[in-house]
Amino acid sequence: MVHSEAHGSVVIRFGGKCYLQDGRVEGENPLAGFGANAATHLRRTDSLPDAPDLLVNSFCNPETNEVAAFEELIGSHGGLGGWQAQPFLLYPAGWEIGQETIVGAEDLHRVLKGWVDQLATQGDSTRDSAG
Repeated sequence: MVHSEAHGSVVIRFGGKCYLQDGRVEGENPLAGFGANAATHLRRTDSLPDAPDLLVNSFCNPETNEVAAFEELIGSHGGLGGWQAQPFLLYPAGWEIGQETIVGAEDLHRVLKGWVDQLATQGDSTRDSAG
């Protein structure tokens, strides 16, 4: 991914480009195979104040769902694709998570903080009715 003054952030791969600002694709979509939220994750990354000028991501093997990481890890720290693109959140069935897709630490923090606030409010009402 590289930032273009004329087009905003552009994901480039041999045979294709994806313009993240409007979702336009020329040639083969370079984000194909990296999950439904790949463009959303990249737009988030690009919005961060310390976003890199050039972001390089490796490929994802569609047969094994493994990525070729630059470091010796099972996954690719902060990269796209592979098993890490299928996270899960285990929580009690009675708790509401909302309908929006969670993308990034900020979204997850809002969900978790909402639960903490809800539990604190429930605790206050329990104390009020007991006292």
